[in-house]
This record gives sequence, structure tokens and C-alpha cells, in this order.
Amino acid sequence: MTSAGRSGTLTSIYAHVTMPFLLREGVNPVLEFTETISIHARPSTVWDVMRDIEGWWLASNPEHETLERLDDRDVLEVGARLRIRERIGGIPGEATGTITQVEPGSAVTWEAEARYRWLGVPVSVEEGVTWRVEPHDRDGESAKLSAHVWATFPPGLRGRLLEAAFTHLLGGVDKDREHARTELRYLKGRVEQIP
Repeated sequence: MTSAGRSGTLTSIYAHVTMPFLLREGVNPVLEFTETISIHARPSTVWDVMRDIEGWWLASNPEHETLERLDDRDVLEVGARLRIRERIGGIPGEATGTITQVEPGSAVTWEAEARYRWLGVPVSVEEGVTWRVEPHDRDGESAKLSAHVWATFPPGLRGRLLEAAFTHLLGGVDKDREHARTELRYLKGRVEQIP
């Protein structure tokens, strides 16, 4: 096969695989995953540490830069507002969000509008995380902590192209998953040090 023939075949394969995705109108590409870790502590102990977001969030990942409370509400109260600055896979961003759901003692959800800059191009993303603490064994002596993360890219062709670049060129999903795993490992270490 000639070089031109191979190139044409690769182009055809690329178009076959990507074009149906890129041509869906009105669909916002979504990144979504859950990471989980087991912690040798009661779920209530894990929840108590999670409540002190100012005590753990910045330290939990070297990509975290700032955490700012935007009101006087308890951080685990529906409606509490926070602004964070962080990097995801090296891409700097700022997210301003609200606690949208709380299941006392077991789960909290934060949803935000985030602005990232990739190669000088601003990208707005809707994103969120639900942190969930559950018993990991029957006697309640260990817990399972999970981070369910999602992001919705802008609508239209631009959003689909950004999602494809983030996923395939930057390996962004893998980097975002590792970002969440880093936070979970930190929390595990911090909680398991409590006597």
C-alpha cells in the first residue's frame, strides 16, 4: 500500500469513528466517572474529616491552589458557595460553585461553572462532584469513600472538539481520574491517622 493509500485509509477510519460523535447536534459531551477507596475508620469519622473542607482540600492535591468560601453558610449546607483554583492535568482553572445536595453523614454534592485556559483558549465547563461515605463492612468499622465526578463541555461543535482534544490529545480523563484518586488517598491517610 502506498503512503497516500495508508493516509486515505487512516482518514476514512478516523472519519468513521469520530464523525458520528462530532455531528450530533445539541449534545453536550460529558465526562463522568467514580473513584472509590476503602478507609479503615468508621464512616462517621470520615464524614467528620470531610466536613472540614478548609482543613483537607488544599493539602489533598498539589494541583489545588486556593479555596475561598463565598458566604457564611456551613460548608455542608445546601446553598453554600465556594470558589476554587486548581489545575486538572496541568490545565489551570477557576470554578465557582454551590453545594446543591447534602445527605447528612453520607454525601455532599458541589456543582460549579468552571473556566479553564488551554493553550491560551478559555474554556467554560459545568462540573461537579459528589463525595459519598458508606459503610464498607457489616460492623461499620471501615468505610468506603467515593468521588463521583462529571463535567459538561460547551454545546455545539466547539464543545465536541474540546471534549475530543481533552480526552484523546491530553489524556484528560485519565488525568482527572488520577486527580480524584490523589484526593482520596490523602483523605485515607489523614483519617487513618486519627486515634
